[in-house]
Amino acid sequence: MDKDNKNQKLPVWWHQDHEKWIEEVGQWQHESDRLVALLYQLECALPEHNAMLNNHVEGIQQHEGYLLRFESGMMEFDSLQEQEKYHLNLARLHKKMGQEHHGLKKTYAEEMEKFRLLLNRLLCECDKED
Repeated sequence: MDKDNKNQKLPVWWHQDHEKWIEEVGQWQHESDRLVALLYQLECALPEHNAMLNNHVEGIQQHEGYLLRFESGMMEFDSLQEQEKYHLNLARLHKKMGQEHHGLKKTYAEEMEKFRLLLNRLLCECDKED
């Protein structure tokens, strides 16, 4: 019976504290989950765009190699017509690279804006009042 009396004399506010702590931790977990989701979106955005940039750089370097071989006389042609055909192919390739570059430039600006918005959302989530 003494044991029952001791249990009944425990402060009621302890239970209230525990409930409050559980509620706060639940809120913190929810906020942390939101931050993790935003970080994941940021993490995914950069490698995809970086891969596109790397592919474009490789294309430009390959095109530059074609130009250097042509300009340095390393290419041997059996006829002037064959040389002109090669030059026309280089011109087409150059135009295509220019179009790809223009498209990537636009995409780059759009992707950076998305990245900025995600980053701002992340910072706003971190700055929310407790």
